[in-house]
Formats: sequence, C-alpha cells, structure tokens
Amino acid sequence: MALELNGWRGSNKVLELMAVKKAFGEVQPLIGVDLLIRHGERVGLIGPNGTGKSALFRLLLGMEAPDAGEIILGPSVKPGYYAQDHETLDFNQTLIETVRRASPMSESNAVAFLLRYLFTYQQVTQKVGDLSGGERSRLQLALLVLSGANFLLLDEPTNNLDIASAEVLEDALAEFVGSVFVISHDRYFLDRTVQRLLELKDGYLTEYLGGYSDYLAQRKV
Repeated sequence: MALELNGWRGSNKVLELMAVKKAFGEVQPLIGVDLLIRHGERVGLIGPNGTGKSALFRLLLGMEAPDAGEIILGPSVKPGYYAQDHETLDFNQTLIETVRRASPMSESNAVAFLLRYLFTYQQVTQKVGDLSGGERSRLQLALLVLSGANFLLLDEPTNNLDIASAEVLEDALAEFVGSVFVISHDRYFLDRTVQRLLELKDGYLTEYLGGYSDYLAQRKV
C-alpha cells in the first residue's frame, strides 16, 4: 500500500505504521512493523547493519512502497531527510549556490548562514564535491534547517563529524521544535538526543524508553 498523507486533522500524530512488510527478493527485513511517533518526539532507531533500517526510511520518504500494511503521515507533516551518503547534495554547485537554491536570500546572508555552520569565507565559494565527508554532513544539516521541515529523518548524522560539528548538530536538534527519527550507532549522541529507542531485529521493532544507556540497562533486566 502506498504512503498516505491524510487523516488526523487536529491530532498530534506525526507518523503511524501498521503491520508494514517489505521484502527484497528472498530477504524480508520488515515482517510486521508497527510504529507511532507524535509531535515533538525524538526517537532513535538501532540494529545491526543490514537489518532494514535504511529501507524503512525509504518507505517513509515514499521512495519505495511497502508490500503490505499502512504508512500514514499527518496532513501538515513536512519530512526532511539527512542521507548518510550525501546523495541529496549537488556536488557541482558551490556552497553559496546550494544555500540560495534551498532558500532565496542575498549572497551576504548566505555567507553569514554558512559561517554559523563552521564554514570559512574561503569555503563558501568552493564546490560541494570538494568538501570532506564531515563538511558535506554539516552542509546537509544546514540545508535541513532551511527546508522548513517539521519531521526530520536522520540516517547516521554523526558519521564523519568531528567534535565541533557534532556539537553544532546537537545544538540544532535541541532548538528544533518538530519531531526527529534518527538511525545511529553513536551511543553518546543517542543518549543526548532521543527519548526512546526502537530496535529493529528479525523484522520487528522493540521499544525501549530513554537513550542508549537506558536501553542497555533494560536489556540486562
């Protein structure tokens, strides 16, 4: 069933999944996924590589359709996607061009905006393709802020980030008033940013309240 964009008028529900299934040939990473995210929640998604975490995000973004079940986004929800492989960036544009395409503004305002995300005056005229992995990650974060999204889907956002860049990310998320759904293997980041964790294993989600340290404590009980 395809992604739905209706229902819940006046509700604080952002996303609901009901019995979602998805297979890729003989592999079925999502067997029966149920999930509810409400406005303002910060939710982490964990699990070993290859369990279907990124596949789940592709379903939420409408890039692929589930084989069965329902995926419903609230009517006023505007997703913003942070891709770990930076595929949402145009490597042939300069940083200034990228920012001004995302949100109309003067060149001087675009430069000032980029400086807030730790770019130098020399870098703002470089092409995106000339940036390091960590710098591209910072640029993606900056573009998400400009997008007006109220539901962030973040796929391994701290990969390639140095300490200063990770702090920029954490500060931006602390100021963000919408909902966040994040895939991460960064235990420290999860402890600082999420309210509950979902573990994807054997095609199903299991919920744990709190951050990664709380998850470990609950697993020991």
